[in-house]
Amino acid sequence: MNSKFLKMPDEIKYLQIEKYIDNLFFYSYHSRYLKKIQKANLDKDDSHYISTYSSFIGEVFENIIYELLLQYAIKTKEIVKFVLKGPHQDIFDNIKNGLMIDKNSQIVYKAGYKDVTEFDGLFFTKDSVYFVESTIVKTTTSLRKRLKKKKALLEILFPQYEIKALIVLSEGVIGTAVFPDYCTVWITKPLSNNKLIQSLIDQTNKQTKKFIKSTHQKLIHSKDINIVEFKYFDTLHYILRQIRATKQGINFDFIQKPTTQRYFEVFTKLYIGYIDSDTFVNVLQYCNIVSISEDIPLNNILYNQIIVTIEHTATGYELVYYLKLKNNALKKLELFDDILKVSNKDSKGFTASEMKFFKYILKKRYQFTLEDIKFIKKQID
Repeated sequence: MNSKFLKMPDEIKYLQIEKYIDNLFFYSYHSRYLKKIQKANLDKDDSHYISTYSSFIGEVFENIIYELLLQYAIKTKEIVKFVLKGPHQDIFDNIKNGLMIDKNSQIVYKAGYKDVTEFDGLFFTKDSVYFVESTIVKTTTSLRKRLKKKKALLEILFPQYEIKALIVLSEGVIGTAVFPDYCTVWITKPLSNNKLIQSLIDQTNKQTKKFIKSTHQKLIHSKDINIVEFKYFDTLHYILRQIRATKQGINFDFIQKPTTQRYFEVFTKLYIGYIDSDTFVNVLQYCNIVSISEDIPLNNILYNQIIVTIEHTATGYELVYYLKLKNNALKKLELFDDILKVSNKDSKGFTASEMKFFKYILKKRYQFTLEDIKFIKKQID
């Protein structure tokens, strides 16, 4: 049930930012490339220009919503704490793990100095934590997927609170009726102030702008929030040990526990072991794979180690494989019917960091045979 106090005020519905318009000039924007293509007189009907310009408008929209939401929080008695970000705080944290303000002045949760997720806003009532998502995208499928991870992480960090979300969208969006029950959805009028948008791109007369700082006992910094300690990589290692605490296959009882189901939302995939290249070839034969989207140089696989993970999908569980080549390329391997789909992963992303961690963890006892993989597939089918 949506909380009754979360009724969208007209100031937010109509994006009435006039009083705090100068504050928008004190946020950080990704505008350098947009200015470059504007100077190059790129056709404004070009899809690349439209995409780049829309992305910038999305940043402005997020900042407008945050400015107005801050004032709403101060006036709303049910909101007892509101986390500061952007120009409203001057504390940049660079700790290895935890909830913090990053170098772009955004609210993020980091693990191993890498962003696990970001929150457009965060506020508290006496018994709930609300995270904010604000966007001008017209379809909500991707947004709804992201919500699961954010909610699951906050449930770990704040077990004593109920976790809810405030979703702020722009008029014309589709899919608003299918958000989960824990979401309150606000729909604003479109951001159409082209003069303001161009001024923010150019930072026109920024030196004449005056920042309005709000002060209130509700306004807090992320560093002052008490959270339950969550060690990202240690938790992945704990999960591996529990999943493999069985003589054959995997510990499916552990996988089906509610806490493990929450971990699937946070991590996307859980690491369960590894196979060598010969075993992988045998797995492909066993699964009747007849087509491969990209050739894999088996002799160049780092440590001759193909990592086995399990993912929770809409239809059940799937085994997904990862490998790193000696040239540092990182590959994701998925089996779809009789096809092996090979895709590239960011060599500096979270999967790369996770695999680097497991390089020291995946001892010989975590190696699977073909018979092990067969048994696991029967478990999850």
